[in-house]
Amino acid sequence: MSDTGFGDFEFERKFFVHDLPSSAAADPTPALIVQAYLFAADGYAVRVRVQGPAPAELPETPGDLVDALGEAAFGTMAAKGPAIGGTRYEAERELDGLVAGQIVRRADHVIAKVRYSLWIDEDGWILDRFLGTNAPLVVAEVERSGPVVDLQIPAFCATEISEDERFKNERLAYQPYGEWAEAYRRELALVGPKFVHSLGENRLSES
Repeated sequence: MSDTGFGDFEFERKFFVHDLPSSAAADPTPALIVQAYLFAADGYAVRVRVQGPAPAELPETPGDLVDALGEAAFGTMAAKGPAIGGTRYEAERELDGLVAGQIVRRADHVIAKVRYSLWIDEDGWILDRFLGTNAPLVVAEVERSGPVVDLQIPAFCATEISEDERFKNERLAYQPYGEWAEAYRRELALVGPKFVHSLGENRLSES
């Protein structure tokens, strides 16, 4: 049970970003995350993740990325349920970094990303720059200990993807963004930005 009383639930909202903003790129300690999906169906997923400080030079293959983390690797395993209104069940536990890395190395459905962090007003944001077949995807995410309502949305957020199943990490492990990036950008240009309006007032920053 968490200190908030919500237990094994996460509360987050996600946004598509055209390009990594300089404010995020200035993070002096970005993290490299390599994670495998052992199961994913109907919003349920089992994930094994290994992460650590991002090296200056990033190898191309998942196995080499795991090696690049070295002894600093930290492992976790998580079980997730479907997301509803920015809320998702997630139970996570720590794994030995070496064991997690070996599982990821042998998995078929893997994604890799570099994670940057920054504060905007009262919220901590993370921006994930995806690697490999999911490049050049950049996703911004804000998470709170309770529902993410009345959010100040930074100008770098092009549109909200909290409820777009195509951008779930487990979906990206099976259907990489690189395969449909151009089609999505055309779609976004045609329909324009959309934001979830059931979570209080969205305050859109102009800069």
